[in-house]
Amino acid sequence: MNRSIHLIAAGLSLVAAPWSALRANPAAGLALNAEAYSAVVGQPPAAGSAEEAKDLAILRWNQRTRYPQAVEHAWGFLNRDVGVFDTAIGANLAKAAPTLAKGLPFFLKEVDRVKNVLKNRFQRPRPFVSHKDLKPCLPLETSFSFPSGHSTWYAAAGLLLADLLPQRRQRLLALGLQGGYARAYCQVHYPSDVLASERLARAISRDIVASPQWRAFRRQVAAERRALLQPPPGGLPLLSH
Repeated sequence: MNRSIHLIAAGLSLVAAPWSALRANPAAGLALNAEAYSAVVGQPPAAGSAEEAKDLAILRWNQRTRYPQAVEHAWGFLNRDVGVFDTAIGANLAKAAPTLAKGLPFFLKEVDRVKNVLKNRFQRPRPFVSHKDLKPCLPLETSFSFPSGHSTWYAAAGLLLADLLPQRRQRLLALGLQGGYARAYCQVHYPSDVLASERLARAISRDIVASPQWRAFRRQVAAERRALLQPPPGGLPLLSH
């Protein structure tokens, strides 16, 4: 498999990599066209617009009504870690599926790259930078706001895991979205940042799932996928929202 096969589709540029490279990095050769996703995320609301006013109303309501348990829940999504999905799966991902746990972040790295291209293009300031009355309950970030990196990463991770484990689809998608909600709950992102990120994650995930790299990865982790579907003796845990 030393030949390179080029595939150009909507938002997708793929180069098949040698098998040895795919074993080390299952996403090797995957190169998404960031420009193709610009229309998906759309434009951020303009400063002073009615759309921004809606964003700010939500952020200020969140700030007035937040409580310790919800803040603690938001902190659980601070680090982009596939282990956060253990609860949704009902298994220890790193132990039960080490190849899957190590391989998935390579695909998510490409998701991050596309997001960064768009974020640097739009250059929307963070809400707490433009509106000093907002006091975030998560650590401050210095990057731009639109689209949200955490929201994109968690939504995409949930979608990709759902493709691998369709029996856990609803649980995985719900948890993935919470990674984005936490960002608006704690005022480090506008709600419109999070919604744009969800659209971006859906579009990118569709293209990744269609790629030869992902199809090979699915086959590679087939046994681990089956192992992950063995629930604990006490049943699947309830998900907090």
